[in-house]
Amino acid sequence: MDAADRPAGRGPRPPWRAIALLAAVGVGVRAALLALASPLDIQSDEANYLLSAALLERFGAYFDQHRYLWPPGYPWLLSHFVGPDGVLGGGARGIDQVRWLQVVASGATGALTMLFAWRLFSRRAAVVAGVLWCAHLPLAAYTHLLFAEALFLPLFLGALWWLVGALDRVEDGRGGADLRFVLSGALFGLALYVKELPVFLVPALGVVVLARGVLGSGAGAVESLRRASIAPLVALVVTLPWTLRNAEVYGRPVVAGATLGENAYNGLNARPRNFDLVPLTKPRLLAGAPPIEASARPWLAPPPTGDDGGAAAPWERAEDEHVHVLARQDAQVGRGLAFALDHPGYVARTRVQHWSDFVTPLSFFTRHFALGHYPEGSALAGGLRRPLVALSLVTSVAVLLLAVLGAALTLPRGPGRAVLFTALAYGFAAATLVASSRFRVPFEPLLIVLAAGFCAHGLRVGAAEDRSDVLRIGAAGAGVLTLLALWWLGWPQTLEAARMAWNGGAV
Repeated sequence: MDAADRPAGRGPRPPWRAIALLAAVGVGVRAALLALASPLDIQSDEANYLLSAALLERFGAYFDQHRYLWPPGYPWLLSHFVGPDGVLGGGARGIDQVRWLQVVASGATGALTMLFAWRLFSRRAAVVAGVLWCAHLPLAAYTHLLFAEALFLPLFLGALWWLVGALDRVEDGRGGADLRFVLSGALFGLALYVKELPVFLVPALGVVVLARGVLGSGAGAVESLRRASIAPLVALVVTLPWTLRNAEVYGRPVVAGATLGENAYNGLNARPRNFDLVPLTKPRLLAGAPPIEASARPWLAPPPTGDDGGAAAPWERAEDEHVHVLARQDAQVGRGLAFALDHPGYVARTRVQHWSDFVTPLSFFTRHFALGHYPEGSALAGGLRRPLVALSLVTSVAVLLLAVLGAALTLPRGPGRAVLFTALAYGFAAATLVASSRFRVPFEPLLIVLAAGFCAHGLRVGAAEDRSDVLRIGAAGAGVLTLLALWWLGWPQTLEAARMAWNGGAV
């Protein structure tokens, strides 16, 4: 790597022209996908978001979703577009306007992805990250689906960006770190209004700041604790109105949302549910084909129970016993833990299955094709279907594989590595309970950054400031083998779902 292309912090400014150009290209790709996909039906959580938005618009109050409580940000936004007095006409037209808004907002996600690659690696890596972001269709498709991820990502990535910038300034002895910690906390707080994902990540990152201050910069325990508390406290202040509202309505404070009980039902049960596959069950049964789950590896079958040796029956949701949504969540967590204690071996085996679901090459983009949800007669359902399905599978495999190599072989030490590794470890920890490709979406830009670093700079073994060659190569080998093993584990289900997507919904 020559002096003109050194990693950020020791080299030139970001390649702003390339970033702007690639962000525009990526937005154009997403706009084209939306135009080709329209008119789109809604399904699953999209309908739940729209129902919450309609209730909020009609009655002026935010209702929980009965089985869980989602943060109000995305339904609140939808409510301003879908009602009869919505922006630019409301109704179905308002739904399309939200999709176009998501397409535009994705430009910020692309720009932040490239900026991360610049800060962690180089200008060259930023350009590679932009190209990968443009071409990665599983991520691009979320701009035309009514899921919160498209608007969550700019806030989440922005919070991580300012946190890394603050740590850089602390460790370089420059001023302005406190302001960046404040900006990071504010964006984390806003992100929590859209998705509850970061609710435990924010304090975990505070621990990272504390540890790097005490062990790295030598700032002292008191000063390090002060810095570490800024972002979490600001995030708490931003979410305080919603937290207090929940305390008044439900009798206890809820910072963002309450979904743990529902996730326990889906993940700590006799038949774990992967939502890349669950919606495919009905069309397969109508066609006389077995559910995809029946093709799972035999050692993942539900455990036997009872005198007849039959498989354990899944435990049911606590819907009739409790009216209070938080009480239902608590009851379901208790049932999930009781099931885990009764079947520890099975639960341990299915945790590995969840990690396989987390790194699956499938996506909600391929799921839409497998369900036949893109309009008949459109280019997406016709001549473009198979090339797009193939590209989405290939880019998923490539990004995951190259990200493992980039993390092990290319990523240098520093605050960026600490923050990225903490965020990715948090994602894998969450996937231990329940997982699908959607759970990986918030971390896809970070995976693209790592993949871009490897593509741009390859094997940087021997770098004096980093780990030994043996450790780096060993970590890369172990990571690749683990990823291949997880893909092998989910291969039968992946193959069946990919075949349905390839055939446009036909089994």
